[in-house]
Formats: sequence, C-alpha cells, structure tokens
Amino acid sequence: MVGASWSRGDWTWLVLLSLLALAARCIRLGHQPFWLDEVFTYQRIRLDTATLIADSFANRHMPNYFLLLRSLMPAQPDFAALRLPSALFGALSVGVVFAIGRRAAGRFAGCMAALLMALAPTQVQYGQEARSYALLLLLVAIALWGLIGLAQQPVRAALGWRRPDNLWLEWAAWFAGTIGALDLLGDAMPWLLASNGTLFCIWRHLRVTHPPALAHGFLRNWLWIQALVLACCLPFYVAICVASNARMLDVFDWVPALSWRGLWVAAGSIYLMRPAEVVQFGLMPAGAAVLSPCVVVLCGLGLFRLRGRMEGRVLGLAFAVLPLLLLAVSLVKPMLVPRYLLWSALAFFVLAGVGAAALPQRWRPIIAVALPLLCLLNLWPVYRVEAKPRWDRTAAMLATVARPGDTIYVDDPNAPAMLSTLQPRSQPPLASKALVTGRLDLAVARWRQGSRVWAVNGRSALGQRESLAGFEAKLAALGHPQQTTALGREITVLEFAPPPAG
Repeated sequence: MVGASWSRGDWTWLVLLSLLALAARCIRLGHQPFWLDEVFTYQRIRLDTATLIADSFANRHMPNYFLLLRSLMPAQPDFAALRLPSALFGALSVGVVFAIGRRAAGRFAGCMAALLMALAPTQVQYGQEARSYALLLLLVAIALWGLIGLAQQPVRAALGWRRPDNLWLEWAAWFAGTIGALDLLGDAMPWLLASNGTLFCIWRHLRVTHPPALAHGFLRNWLWIQALVLACCLPFYVAICVASNARMLDVFDWVPALSWRGLWVAAGSIYLMRPAEVVQFGLMPAGAAVLSPCVVVLCGLGLFRLRGRMEGRVLGLAFAVLPLLLLAVSLVKPMLVPRYLLWSALAFFVLAGVGAAALPQRWRPIIAVALPLLCLLNLWPVYRVEAKPRWDRTAAMLATVARPGDTIYVDDPNAPAMLSTLQPRSQPPLASKALVTGRLDLAVARWRQGSRVWAVNGRSALGQRESLAGFEAKLAALGHPQQTTALGREITVLEFAPPPAG
C-alpha cells in the first residue's frame, strides 16, 4: 500500500518542504501593515479573559484562537510576532499535505502537492496574517489525513476500539482535527458535511461488498465519534447564536454580490495560484499565467487516476463541497469570499499532486524543475506589491503633524481603530491632540471655529471605497485642500487650513 511504512527519504522530503513553506511565509513577514481584521486580533488579545470571550462571541467568532495567541505573545507584540504563529501553522499544514499526497499516490504526488501548497500565493498571504485561517488549514489537513486512511482500509476502520489492528490513529486524527477546526472558526462547518458524506460512502461500500457485521461496526464507530464531535462543538455555536440574537448572517453584509468577476477572483486566488488583493476583491498580476491551466489539468488527471477509488471520493468531496455550498448560499446571501474557500485548496492541491504522479515517469524531472519555478514567479508579487492599505504610514504622519485643536475626519467607520492601533508607540495618543470623527458636519463646524482639518480618504477592509473626486466634492464646504498626500494606493490625506479670521 502507498501509505505504508515511511523511509528516511519520506521524512527528509517532509522536513524540506515544510521548511520551504516556513521560509516563504517568513520572508517580509512584518512588511505589510495590519489591515482591519488583524487590528481586531491585536485589540482582542489585549482584553481580559472574560471580556475577550464575550467580545468574540458577540462578533460571531470563537475565542479559542485569540486565547491561544494571547498566551504566545509578549506584552507589546509587533506585526511579525503576531503573524509568526500563522507562519508556523501554515508550514506544518504543508507537511501534512505531503503525508496525504504520499498516502494517496506515493512520494512524488506528496512532494508536488506540498510544493503547490507551500508556494501558493494566497496560502502564503494567509500564512502571514494574524488570523486563524492558517491554523484552520492545519486542523482540516490532519482530519483529511485520517479520513484518507479510513477510506483506504474500511475493514480495519470497522473493527472495535479494543482490537489492536483498529485504525485508532486515523479515527483520532479525524476526530481531533474536526473538533479543533469547528471550535476554531465557523468556516469549518462545511468540512463536517463533506467528511460525513465521505464516511457515509465508506459505510455504504462496506454494506454492499462485505458482511453486515462490518457495516454495523463501522456505523457504530462513526456514530460514537460523531456524537462526541457534536458534544464538543455545539455549545460554542449556541453561544454565538445567543450572543448575536440568531442574526449570524447579518455580519456578511460587506460581501460583494455574486458575479462572474467574483467567481473568477475566488477561483483564481484559491485554486489557480494567483495572489489576491486583500481589500479590493481582485487579483494581482500573474508572474506566470501558464501555471493556472497547468494546475487545473493536473487536478483533472488526479481525479481521473483515482476514479472508482474511495480516496478519490474523499478528495473530491473535500474539494467540491465547500465551493458548491457557498455558491448555493450566495444565490440568496452573498458569501463567496476567497478566504472562506481556503481549506478546500488542500484537497485540490493533493489531486494536482496525484495528477503529476500519473504522468509518464520520464517527465518527472521536468515537472520537478518547472513547477517550483512557475510557483516562485507567481509568488513574487506577494512580497513586492502593496496588498494592504498603509494605515501605519497614515497614523505615523498624523501623529507627527497633528496639533492640539486639529480635527481628523475619516470616511471609513473603522479608521479610528486603525489609527489608534497603528500609530507609533513613541508618540502620545492621537486622540489626545486631535478629534478623530466620522461626522462631516462636526468637522465642518470645528473648521469654522478655527480648527485645521485633516480628511482621510481610504478603506481598512474589503468594501466600496469612495473615489477621491467624490470625497473632495463632499468636502467642498472646507474649500480647496492646502495639501494632498497619497499614502500608498489606498489612502489619501487632505489638509484644510482653518478659514481666515472674521
């Protein structure tokens, strides 16, 4: 069997690919500034435990990641420190992907799957974020590894727990990975559907092809573990439902309406090796556009190679259930955002690795050289292009130039949180010198009373940004700006001197 005992070479490749993934995620780890979600992470981990838990539930989040991150962080963490756990989790998930690919189709398949996962631009981007997505990937990957093992040896999976040859490790991997993922982020709920669909297929296979006792044994194991999973997870989801007054979907009002462009952005960033714009809902330029169709072809070959095998059903469901479910929900309530599809890329890259292993063996040296080169070309924009708004530069500028009595008008409702969190620690709080407000009428009134106004046009997260021309037209009562300063691609600061006396 492909997934049998590991050699020294297998362990060597696992370590090397994991280190490659860690290096890709640590390069310029603190270069990009925090965007809104990371600012919320920074603010939340500074709360006391009771307030952190209540704030998480009220905002439809599980508190577990924030509690974990707080336990790992120094008192004043910087960008890189808060993101380092995600880089580590992302690198570990690459090692698990190697194990899954090796188990499904051999070492070469595992290497190619792990290589794609290690250098996929969007995977690297979320491995450089102070959010829980990288840990979610690791947990789902562990569960998927266990599920592949159960699918490969369904007879042993049906044995009682006390039998020495029972697949207790595979059951434990699925159990622990699934509980951990569900108790970390609601994005994992479709994983429960996909994995249970696979377990149903295994049970049905046993029922049709083996004695009834084996099917009953598998069903018993499945139901016991499923009951434990629900018992460990339901309290968290009930708490979120109660804290949000059963209006859990209202938080997704910022998601763009379903469109062909949105489908392309989601598919391109998650599956086709294209780096994504964090706040613009777009794609960065591709360094090697040919990689996208190549990966699709390899995935198709992988599905073809595994046709009729239970591993193929496992990987097919793990890949397809999440995007199809989000697509169906988005017909009623828009939900199709790249990061919500993130964990489905695990199975997609494994299938691509299986497809690479299905090609003639004489092609392997070419693939082993060409694939990493193409991946590196597509990854390069992640390190070079400004992917997140430069609120850090904006906060630093305003902290330097603002004087007592000034007014700072912002058109983004989350801008005050961005400015207060990202301002230099060596400067006094911005709010101690100037009034930061989102009310234009208040800014105009203070300007008429002699206050200098700094108007900030920019966005902190995904959503519509008012054009600079429209923003200036809205500020016509303040006259012409004395100075206009562009801070990156997303933020512009306008300075309005106070009106002449009298």
